[in-house]
Amino acid sequence: MFDHEKIDAFFTGEKIADSSARPQVTKHTRIVRWAKLLLPAAAALLLGLLLLFPSLNNIREFKIDITRPTKGELEKLHIQNTTFYVTDKSNRVNNFTADNLDETSPGSKLIKLINPKGIMPTADSVWIDIQSPTGYFDQNANTLKLQDDVEMVYSDGMTVNVPDMIFSFADSKGFSDKPVKARGHLGDLDSQGFEFYKDKNILIFTGKTHIVIDENTLKGK
Repeated sequence: MFDHEKIDAFFTGEKIADSSARPQVTKHTRIVRWAKLLLPAAAALLLGLLLLFPSLNNIREFKIDITRPTKGELEKLHIQNTTFYVTDKSNRVNNFTADNLDETSPGSKLIKLINPKGIMPTADSVWIDIQSPTGYFDQNANTLKLQDDVEMVYSDGMTVNVPDMIFSFADSKGFSDKPVKARGHLGDLDSQGFEFYKDKNILIFTGKTHIVIDENTLKGK
């Protein structure tokens, strides 16, 4: 057991009195005595920590910043590097890939596509390789809108470029009212828009159309 009287004498420099003449120790006195004992011990412990871990001297503030996703973000569909398939009214399967697939808002079924690329089969074994930087697939209307410079390459070698276009899988029809440029083995074409009917494999250019035909294609064999 600790000798409280000796501890008091150590801090005050007083001589130790006879125990028979010692007055009764009050509760306040006991608290003071324990404080005298514990405070030096706590100071010694803190000094030891600073010696063992010098880096503690430089710590001013410590924070953990965790950004939690909102409830809306958790509910939205998000897929990376995916392949998806869309069936048209003639049961032809259109194969598409995309870097990112994100639902624009929870439950909207309007899907934003980043770098969509696809192969669209048409009649008479003709296919179209189509791509654009951005696209939107509407699951309710079964339509695909491509934008930000769409490129279509036909299996016969013709290339069509247009700022944006919409294709309806329900009607197997695509269209655009933006300037169109087409390049093929027959020559070059510029138009104000186009309509495309996949079942009939017919491409119609609308508005003012300028055609330049390669003269070599007009020469007979």
